[in-house]
Amino acid sequence: MQIKDYVTSVLDVISSCPFIESQNLSFEERPPNAAYLTGIIVFINGSKMHFKEFIVLKPEGVNVLKYGYSYLRINDSLIFRYDNALDPKAKKLSTYPEHKHLPTELLPAPRPSLGDILREVSFLIEQNKEL
Repeated sequence: MQIKDYVTSVLDVISSCPFIESQNLSFEERPPNAAYLTGIIVFINGSKMHFKEFIVLKPEGVNVLKYGYSYLRINDSLIFRYDNALDPKAKKLSTYPEHKHLPTELLPAPRPSLGDILREVSFLIEQNKEL
């Protein structure tokens, strides 16, 4: 797989979500086999997700070294964030350094796929949760 193939797969996942109003994705290749992807997805209810991934391509597939997926209300307050930042508050979690932030707690959580996150967001939008 090449970096452009991975970016295409990300765009395919984004385009399959019916609740997305717009998206802006950029990537920067870091030769010979790495890239930094960033983007913002805006949903039909005005909520948005900022995401970033630092990836390395290996013969066995894509390795996501660093990531962050922040889902925000219209007023930019946090709904949830998945990341693998070396957060000292997350050290006791079983999935450290991977974890999920909620407005009032920190949970163990392995890195979800972008598709998993978009399904979680879609569920919240479908349930008309106040966002």
